[in-house]
Amino acid sequence: MNLKNNHILIVSIVAFVIFALFLAFVDAGVSTSNTGVDQKISGYSFSQPNSSAPAPTGVVYLDLKGENGFSVILEDEVADLVEKKGFKVETVSMEPVIYDSTALAVVVNKSDIFYNPFYSTATMDVDFVYSHTGNMEYLDMLIDDFDKPVVFSSMDGYQLLRHGQLTLNDTTKGLVTYPYYRRHLAENIAAGVVEKAFSDDL
Repeated sequence: MNLKNNHILIVSIVAFVIFALFLAFVDAGVSTSNTGVDQKISGYSFSQPNSSAPAPTGVVYLDLKGENGFSVILEDEVADLVEKKGFKVETVSMEPVIYDSTALAVVVNKSDIFYNPFYSTATMDVDFVYSHTGNMEYLDMLIDDFDKPVVFSSMDGYQLLRHGQLTLNDTTKGLVTYPYYRRHLAENIAAGVVEKAFSDDL
C-alpha cells in the first residue's frame, strides 16, 4: 500500500514539475483578452524637406530602455514591425545627438504584470520619441517632461519629431503561459508605438 502511495506521489510531483516548466518556458495559450491602449501624442515639424538635403538612409536606429526582461521582448516586437515597413533596424544605446537616419527611442516606465495561468492582468506605461531625420537632441527633455514644447532653430532645417505616451491596461482569461502573456503585451504596445511613430499624420 505504501509503495502504491509513493508511486502516486512521485507521479503527482513529476506532473506538477512538468506543468510548472510548461507555464514558465513554453509560449502557448488559449485565452480571451480585454486590452486597451490610451495614447497621448505630440508632433513637431519645422520647414519642408529640402531636395538637396541627404535623405534618411533606410535605417532606423532603435533603442529600448527598461530594467527587466520584458524590454527585450518589446524591442524584438518593435523591430519586427519596423522591418515589415521596409526599414533596416540597428539597435543602439540612444544618446541626445543627431543620427544620420531615422531614430526611435522607446522607454518602459512602468511594468506591472500580475501573472496567473488562468487570469492575468497588466498595466504598463511606455514613452517613445521618434525623429524622421535622426535629430534626438531633445530626447532627454521630452522623456523628463511630456508637456515641454520643442522649439526648432532655423539652423535645424527640416525636422519631424513625435513624442508619445502609451498606457496599456490588459485583462486576459484562459490557460496561458508566462512567455505567451508577455508576448501578448509586447505585441499590443509595439503596434501602438510603430503605428503612431510612423504615421503619415503629424
